[in-house]
Amino acid sequence: MAGFLTEDRSGEGSDAGRERRSLIKGVGVIDDLKLYRGQKILSTARKLNISGIPDIISPELAVDVFYTFYYPVPALEEQPPLEWGEEAVFRRRVLESLLMSPNLWRAKPYTTADSLTSVVAAASFVERLARLLSRLQRPQRGRSRDREEKEGENQGGQGEGEPGGEFEEEKLREMVEKALESVEKDARAAKNVKQLLSMMGAGDTSVLAFDENIEFILRIARETDVSRVLENVQGIREIMKRRSRRETRSPKGWFDGLEYGSDLERIHYSQLILPDEYFWASYSSSKLLLYRKVLDSSRGPIYVLLDKSGSMVGAKIDWARAVAVALFRRSLAENRRFSARFFDSVTYPAIHLRPRSKPRDFLELVKYLAAVKAGGGTDITAAIKTAADDILRTPRGEQRISDIVLITDGEDRLNIDVVEDSLKRSDARLHTVVIQGHNPYLKRISYRYMSVRRLEGREAVKVVDFD
Repeated sequence: MAGFLTEDRSGEGSDAGRERRSLIKGVGVIDDLKLYRGQKILSTARKLNISGIPDIISPELAVDVFYTFYYPVPALEEQPPLEWGEEAVFRRRVLESLLMSPNLWRAKPYTTADSLTSVVAAASFVERLARLLSRLQRPQRGRSRDREEKEGENQGGQGEGEPGGEFEEEKLREMVEKALESVEKDARAAKNVKQLLSMMGAGDTSVLAFDENIEFILRIARETDVSRVLENVQGIREIMKRRSRRETRSPKGWFDGLEYGSDLERIHYSQLILPDEYFWASYSSSKLLLYRKVLDSSRGPIYVLLDKSGSMVGAKIDWARAVAVALFRRSLAENRRFSARFFDSVTYPAIHLRPRSKPRDFLELVKYLAAVKAGGGTDITAAIKTAADDILRTPRGEQRISDIVLITDGEDRLNIDVVEDSLKRSDARLHTVVIQGHNPYLKRISYRYMSVRRLEGREAVKVVDFD
């Protein structure tokens, strides 16, 4: 294997100066665009692997790995000529092992015909394979050079030091298989992120935003709690597609359709050719065809308070996290600020996102929600007061009616006076969601009070849809 860790591109037998060709059937010449994709995959893998990428893992290999994930049924070209050199031989062996692995086909439902998730899968595989190859460069402790040479002689030149040996191929196949073990999980998380970004309203920037954040997506995808958050949000994805927008009629707004009425400032041009008698009859009965014009109502932030006390462990906190993401989606649709903060007996640092959030902000929110573990007591009064103080500190001109959504399951005796004073000062409405419980104190002071019995999408809809 040691012979595969460095690549000779200058001597006889090298493929330097030759036309770069893919070993995957149907790809053909690796042109500049394909080569750029391969270099991007390697660049992502380097950022994830601080020990570096061995020279034998080339951009051409990265390109071929990408198409292995991308094509529905990838196949290899005919055996490359021997004069192609060590890199092509190594590349082919890696691809042969890839195509033989059942782990490849487990990842394919998430990568087939999807260039973005195929890039993620390729970067994940390359980074893990590089780690395994790099370990072979480090001599084992207590193992002398003489002993290594002696072992090589006993194996008849077919040991780890010689690329052509049978043991070498078996060792490489084992490393490919091991590198593939977690690729399915990374590809599935990337697919979830891509779908959720489109639901967030990223629109035509979603592809570019995804491409720019591949490294970050791979890092958070490898955190177990992040994957759980993404899967739970997918469970209520129908909510994410809703667009809730609060509007007010205004003659100075933008065109939003047609309606009947008598407002001459918004009259449709077709009404100007009506006979006088018919025109004034329509005017008196409010039957003139008018332009409908609206403006978005100005509203303050949506502020989510998430109880992380010990009794919230498991399905409760998973459901609460998913609802928080759906509320963030609503804040984007309504052009509102969004904040989220965990609390138990104390309050924890919050995340604050602007109305014009970027896709990276969504990823940061998912990471934030996944980072906190359930545990501790409950102090709802302190949490509401902290949220109200944060709302008061919003930029001047944004202090309009706000919504605090409290998600908890805890029984806690509130200081009613402190809570009511905080809500009044911040001009905020309290929406309380009690999971599988009841709190009479919260019911008394809440603008809207819900007791959730089943942690399912239908209940989540009720939380997210409020006036």
